[in-house]
Amino acid sequence: MNKIVLAGGTGFLGNYIASKFKARGDQVIIVSRTGGDVRWSDKEALIKALEGADLVINLAGKSVDCHYNDRNKREILLSRTETTRTIGDAILSCKKPPKLWINSSTATIYRHAEDRPMTEEEGEIGKGFSVKVATEWEASFFGFNLRHTRQLALRMAIVLGKNGGVMQPLTRLVKFGLGGKQGPGNQVFSWIHIEDVFQIILFAMAREEMAGV
Repeated sequence: MNKIVLAGGTGFLGNYIASKFKARGDQVIIVSRTGGDVRWSDKEALIKALEGADLVINLAGKSVDCHYNDRNKREILLSRTETTRTIGDAILSCKKPPKLWINSSTATIYRHAEDRPMTEEEGEIGKGFSVKVATEWEASFFGFNLRHTRQLALRMAIVLGKNGGVMQPLTRLVKFGLGGKQGPGNQVFSWIHIEDVFQIILFAMAREEMAGV
């Protein structure tokens, strides 16, 4: 049985990942602002939760499904960088730190490209607010030099799955007769299925050589 600490585990993706690990018989500890097993504000409880963990996954962050006014943009950024630093500081206080720390990131760090794929090896960093969030998010993550904890930033695109995430607003549009082709109809966007996210996590756990982005 693995000990899994899941930060931001009460959302669409977090709930799915938690249920999958629990179905395997693993111990899952949820860190959240208002629910879960451990609150962000309880530093000692967070350190205790991280002690001896096989994996910590950080999915915390304000939803980007909002108006991009100054207040929301600030919350989007800080909800990601500050929770990342909180986890890093807690790991530094652990006597037996977690084996692996996976921190969510975003594929919007790359420029929007329709001419070629953007990969970790050859991707071009873009410009704008989303790129600022991504770069500062990863900087706060890799700013920690953790000798005994492997670190992996997971640059995810839009996560698709039943009954949640981006499918909810899209389904509502269809129900109101606003689905179908939008604009020229040949637009592309990056996405990943929710089960693939979970399988990537299992893949990373099994391969100790994986680190970085």
